[in-house]
Amino acid sequence: MKPKSLRARLALWQAGLLALTLLSLSGLTYLLLRQMLQSRADAGLADYADTIAKNIAGSLYQAGTLAPAGLRGRTHFLENDVRSWGRYVQVIDSRGNILEKSDALQSHPLPVSADALRRGMRGENTFEELRGLGEHPVRMVTVPVQMGESVPYLVQAGLSLEGIDATLQRASLVLLILTPSVFLMGLVGGWLLVGRALHPVEELTQTALELESRNLSRRIIPPVSDDEIGRLAGAFDQMLSRLDRSFRQVQQFSADASHELKTPLTTIRGEAEVALMGERTPEDQRRTLRTIVDEAERMSQIMEALLLVARADSERIQLRRDPVPLDELLMAAYEQFEQTARAKSVGLELGNLDEAEVSGDRVWLLQLVTNLLNNAIKYTPSGGTVFLSLDREDDAAAIRVRDNGIGIPAEHLPYIFDRFYRVDPGRSRDSGGTGLGLSIARWVAEAHHGSITVRSEPGKLTEFTVRLPLARESTA
Repeated sequence: MKPKSLRARLALWQAGLLALTLLSLSGLTYLLLRQMLQSRADAGLADYADTIAKNIAGSLYQAGTLAPAGLRGRTHFLENDVRSWGRYVQVIDSRGNILEKSDALQSHPLPVSADALRRGMRGENTFEELRGLGEHPVRMVTVPVQMGESVPYLVQAGLSLEGIDATLQRASLVLLILTPSVFLMGLVGGWLLVGRALHPVEELTQTALELESRNLSRRIIPPVSDDEIGRLAGAFDQMLSRLDRSFRQVQQFSADASHELKTPLTTIRGEAEVALMGERTPEDQRRTLRTIVDEAERMSQIMEALLLVARADSERIQLRRDPVPLDELLMAAYEQFEQTARAKSVGLELGNLDEAEVSGDRVWLLQLVTNLLNNAIKYTPSGGTVFLSLDREDDAAAIRVRDNGIGIPAEHLPYIFDRFYRVDPGRSRDSGGTGLGLSIARWVAEAHHGSITVRSEPGKLTEFTVRLPLARESTA
C-alpha cells in the first residue's frame, strides 16, 4: 500500500534509489576487479611462456639446426627450474605431440585443442581456461616458438586461478558486508534528513490548523537556508501578514461604519425624545425636524458610500473604457464647485489645463476630482484658495488639487486614504464628511491604472496629485 506520509514516501524512494545504486556499484566493482586480476594474470602468464619460447628458439639457433628433424636427439627443451618448481609447462610440436612437460604435469598433461594448435602455427597466442586439473580452474596460454617464418614448436603454460578466486571471494565477502551496512546507514540518514527538511512543513501544517481570526498575528520563523522549504515558510508568513492585515481592516471597517451610523441615529433619537417631552413651539418643532432630516441625509450618504465600497471590493463595478478629455472634465468640476467655494469665501482658481485624453469612465473620474475638490474646500478656511490644474507628463496626465488650508500632519499621511480615517474626527463629522471620499478616490485612480499621492505642510499647503496613463492615439 502507498504510504500517506510524505516523509515515508521520500524515504522509500531514497532507499530504493540507494539500493539500486549500491547493487550496481557492487556488481560493477566485482566485474572490474575480476577483469583486472584476469588481465594481470594473462599478461604475466604470456610473458612467462614467451620467455620460455624465446629460450628454446635461442637454443635452436645456437645448435644451428632449424628443421625439427635435426632436433630428435635433443633430450630437454625446459630448464631444470622450470620442470621442477611445480609450474604447468609443456612443449608440443606442430602436430600436437607433447615433447616435454614439467613435473607438475606428469600425471595430467595440458590438453591440446585444435584451435590453439592452428592459431599457434600462425604465430598467434591463444588463452584458454581449463577445468578438471585440480580443485581450481587453470588459465592456459599457447605461445609459438618462432624460427624465422616457421613455427616448429609451441609452448603451453598454465596458471592456477586459486589466488584470483580467493581474492574474488574476499572481495565478495567485503561487498556483501559493506553494501547492506551502507544501505542501512543511508536509509537511517535519509529518514533523519527528510524529517529535518520537512520539519518546517510540519510547523506550517500545525500553524494552519491552529489559525483563527483571533490569532492571525502568529508567525513561523523561516529556516536560515534559502531553499524551497525556506521560501515556502517565508511565503506562508507573508500570506499570514496579509490575512491579518485584511481581517484587521475588516474589523476596523465594521467598527468605524457602526460608529458613523451610530452618531446620526443617536442625534435623531435624542431630538425625537426631546420633542416628545413637552409642549414645543412650531419653531422648535421645525428645528427638530430639520435636524432629523439632516442626520437622515447624512445616514443616506454613509450607506451609499458603504454600498459603493462593498461593490468595489467585490469587483462588481464595471467601468467603461471611453475616451475622456480630462481638460473638459476638470472644467466641469470647476464650474460645479465654483459657487460652493464662493459661499465659503474660498477662492477656486484654475491653473494650467493641458489637453489630455485618457481611456476610462467619465462618471467615476468626475467623482474622483469632485471628492478632492470637496475635501480641499471643506478644510480651507475663509480667505484661502484652492488651485486645480492639469499637466501632461511624458505618457501620463497629472491632475493636481492644492490648497493653502490647515494641512495634514506628517504622521497621518500614510493613513489618509484608509476608510473612515480622519485627522480630526470631531471636526470632520461637523463638516458632514463620511470618511470614505479619499478611499473612493484612490480606488478610482487605481481602477484606471493610475495612482494618487499627497504631500502636505501643516498650516501651509496640501496637494493631491492623480496620475493617469494617457490614451493611445490612433494612427491613420
